[in-house]
Amino acid sequence: MPERQTLEHLLSTLQPKRRESLQFICENTHPDGFRVYGGQVLAQALAAAVATVPEDRKVHSQHAYFLRPGNPREPITMDVEESRDGGTFSSRRVVASQKGKPILVSSLSFQVPEFGDSYEAEMPQVPGPEGLETERDREIAEGWLNPDFMIVTGTDLDVRVVEPIDWANPSPRDTQFQAWMRTTGPVGNETGLQEALIAYMSDAFLVDVALITCGKSFMGDDMQIASLDHALWFNQPARADEWLLFVADAERVGGGRGLARGRFYTEDGRLVATCMQESLLRKLQ
Repeated sequence: MPERQTLEHLLSTLQPKRRESLQFICENTHPDGFRVYGGQVLAQALAAAVATVPEDRKVHSQHAYFLRPGNPREPITMDVEESRDGGTFSSRRVVASQKGKPILVSSLSFQVPEFGDSYEAEMPQVPGPEGLETERDREIAEGWLNPDFMIVTGTDLDVRVVEPIDWANPSPRDTQFQAWMRTTGPVGNETGLQEALIAYMSDAFLVDVALITCGKSFMGDDMQIASLDHALWFNQPARADEWLLFVADAERVGGGRGLARGRFYTEDGRLVATCMQESLLRKLQ
C-alpha cells in the first residue's frame, strides 16, 4: 500500500500550511483518484478556519456548497474571511480554490462552550464493531479493491458496515445505513483535529444511502453522481480515534437529487455530530 494512504498522510493533509495570515495551502489525500474527495475539502476548510479563531471557541456548525470537482493532482488554496467575532460567537467564511477557481465555499460558526438543557435522539440498536469485517478486508476478499478510491480503502480509517452492500448487484433496501468508523490508530489533541476528522468521515455514506434506497450503484456508468451541499453540526466533543457509529437515513430522492441525514454516536450512545447532504443523482440519457 503506498505511503500516501496511511493515517500519517491523512493527518498531514488535514493540517493546512499557512501561506499568509488568512490563506492556506492544502495537499490531497488520494492524488491518483478521479476527483478530490469532498470530505477532505470540508475538513481542510474547517482546519483553516480553526487556525484563525481564539482557542476557547469551538466549532459547532459548518455549511458548504461544492461548486466544482476538485483535481486531486493540484494543491488547494484556502482563503479565510474573518466574518465576525462577537462576545461568545465567531464566524468564518472559507473559499477553497484551484487555479483561481472556487471548488467549495464554506461558512463556519464557533462558540465559547456553554451549558444548558439537554436532549438527544437515541442511538439505534445495532451490533458493535467487534466481529464485523472491515470494508478494506471485504473488498480485498471480493477482489475489487481500488486503492485510489476515496475513504474506505486505505489504512488510515477502520470502517465496518453493519449490513454491507453488494454494489455490483444493487437492489432497493431499507432507507437506513449504519457503519462504525474510527482512525486506525491514536491521533493527537491539536485544536480542531477531532472535528476535522469527523468532517472528513461525514461525507462517506450520505450519497450511498440515497443510491441504495433506489437500488442504484456508483459503479455503473449511467449515473452522474456528486455532492451538492453539506451541513454539519458538532453537538458535543468526541474523538475520531474511538469508535463512532454513523447512522445515515435517506430523506428523499427525486428531481435528480438525493437528500440524506447522518448522525454520529459514541459506543455509549452519545449523539456527537449531525449532518445533512444533498447530492446529484442524475440518470444519464
